[in-house]
Amino acid sequence: MEAAARRVRHQAFDAHPADFFLLAHHADDQAETVLHNLLRGAGVRGAAAMPEVRGRLMRPLLGLGRATLLAYAKHHRLTWIDDESNADTRYTRNFLRREILPPIISRFPRASEHLAAAAGRFGEADSLLDDLARLDLGDSPAEFPLPRKLFSAMPAPRARNLLRAMLKWHHTQPPDEARLAEFVRQLLTAGSDRNPRIDLERYSLWCEAGRLHFRNLH
Repeated sequence: MEAAARRVRHQAFDAHPADFFLLAHHADDQAETVLHNLLRGAGVRGAAAMPEVRGRLMRPLLGLGRATLLAYAKHHRLTWIDDESNADTRYTRNFLRREILPPIISRFPRASEHLAAAAGRFGEADSLLDDLARLDLGDSPAEFPLPRKLFSAMPAPRARNLLRAMLKWHHTQPPDEARLAEFVRQLLTAGSDRNPRIDLERYSLWCEAGRLHFRNLH
């Protein structure tokens, strides 16, 4: 449900002619996102959580906590709307916000701030991994299909990183780590007569005629 709602929001942004959107995500939202992504098994990119700038989307308040913004709003007598769904702890983010983060913050008062700062450092690491993937591409464009031999010339961790980066640049989430690792293992070790393949709900990855192909199904 949460992922579907996010897709609808971003479709609305994409369809709007505005030059930029300023979103109100703050440090506590960032902390929730870091925890949410890590608990779902995300890697460095997921731990980087929400960037301050991505295309037309800007989040200028990521360095400020909820308490600071609430105090400002009350001091200036601002009004706002509370979405009633935010109280429903059946949704993972609300559960983290209401049940998990408060006891953590009671023990570590600056937890949200530190988690948000860690997200920034993970974002830097993710950017460096993208740079490494571009180096590993060499003269090949960042487009599918890719020569299969490109992967066989590198260690498995770098092959996995290149595949993650390629999927990211094609606006697609990589498969879970177990499936990704197995696919790359087959990519590196299977004979030329074998064609590893992954079919997911949103896309397919497969080898054919010495090249790695990608098809977006949506």
